[in-house]
Amino acid sequence: MKKIVIIYILIVSISSCTSDFEELNKNPLAATEVPTPTLLTSATQNLINVNSGLGYNKTMMFYSQQWAQRETTTRSLYGLSAEGDWSAFYGILPEVMEIINLNSGDDKDRYSVYGKNENQIAVATILKVWVFHNLTDTWGNIPYSETFNNDITLPKFDKQEDIYPALIQELKDAVALIDTNASGFSTGDLMYNGDMAKWKAFANSMRARIAMRMSEANPSLAQTEVADALGSTIFTSNNDNAVVAYQNEEANANPLYIEFLTQAWTFIAEPLTELMNTYGSGTDSSPSDPRISKYADPNVDGDYIGFPYGLDTSDTFFYAIDERSLPNEMTRAIDFPSYIMTYSELLFIKAEAEQRGWFGSVADAATTYQQAITASMEQWGVSGTDTNTYLAQSDVQYDASNWKKYIGEQKYIALYSQGGNAWSEWRRLDYPVLNFPMAATTNATEIPRRYFYPNSEGAVNGDNLAQAIADMGGDTFSTRMWWDQ
Repeated sequence: MKKIVIIYILIVSISSCTSDFEELNKNPLAATEVPTPTLLTSATQNLINVNSGLGYNKTMMFYSQQWAQRETTTRSLYGLSAEGDWSAFYGILPEVMEIINLNSGDDKDRYSVYGKNENQIAVATILKVWVFHNLTDTWGNIPYSETFNNDITLPKFDKQEDIYPALIQELKDAVALIDTNASGFSTGDLMYNGDMAKWKAFANSMRARIAMRMSEANPSLAQTEVADALGSTIFTSNNDNAVVAYQNEEANANPLYIEFLTQAWTFIAEPLTELMNTYGSGTDSSPSDPRISKYADPNVDGDYIGFPYGLDTSDTFFYAIDERSLPNEMTRAIDFPSYIMTYSELLFIKAEAEQRGWFGSVADAATTYQQAITASMEQWGVSGTDTNTYLAQSDVQYDASNWKKYIGEQKYIALYSQGGNAWSEWRRLDYPVLNFPMAATTNATEIPRRYFYPNSEGAVNGDNLAQAIADMGGDTFSTRMWWDQ
């Protein structure tokens, strides 16, 4: 019997996702067979719409205080306790899992026309790990090991401390499958166009990210995996960045472009512009960090001034729109890319590993730190002259005695546009210092450390959800990740 490929549009919860999967398999008329490259393209498009969209990513840009809201500040004030909807993340997985299933089943030979089976499995596994890593870093304990199992309709919530090693192993298994001498996806690969050497570098670079994220919670495993990943095939330049450009069409456009067609409610946040102007002797009209002109548009006076963060909605109207900086026109372009992981981030991981004595030499940390900043400057199109001027400033130069501050702040700046990742790194290193908005709702007593679980999950998987909440010690904004020590 011919294998049926399923494409899902929306999944309300992981529990309902499982039952939907069963129903569609029973009804071939409800499904259409689709080539694996089409599945990959769709999954990747859904992934970047989460990574750079106006839902999850926009909220994370607010939580990390890189963007600020005007006119409606609910998210900046942590008033969306019911917005813990993870369907966008879990909605990526059916297509990814189907690629794996089709390339490992009895009919796998018929799918090898689209690329070597093992390479297709490896690519899908890498994307799967990205999804689950972001899920667990947002909610903590999540359904993982029992998802997409037709025999289990109510999956358990795995503990984050168990998920992390499992994700690392999945990446190692994916790398072991990759054959760089064989074909990757013949079409449909929006990220690397079938270049399996780049997929291998991405997998190892992401493994370094995941391993470093647990540096305070499981330092022995973190050290082992960071060192092993950095000693493997990894990013070596910005040409290796995991990045997908949006298209020059509204159907597949940069979400920020779509927002600005009708409204201008999102601004660069004052905490970010003040931090970028703190380094060196820069002024608002001549910023010390040249990336600010790439991140933000100047105001009516030609200055780069962010919008105050965390104001009550009524107070935002005291600030004229043209007096504050909007996101740069480049970042609002219809085809602006979605950055998933960059060479700069990898170099910051390497610098931290060197500083911790986990890899290479401690003496190399300062040089790698400067290389990380340089890579970020290059990524954003800053000239070499401006980069060198910035690096030469005394308060930009690395201070090993306060390395968490220097790496934390510079990494935070370099992660602009990656809201979820910037938020996670702030939670891990506690830099830069961000202030809790005085107007915040009663839902939070501090800047959120996690999302609330989806309200719908209690209705469909209540017992397992209750156990997850008990294991984590609560379902609040203040409940910390396992790795957030």
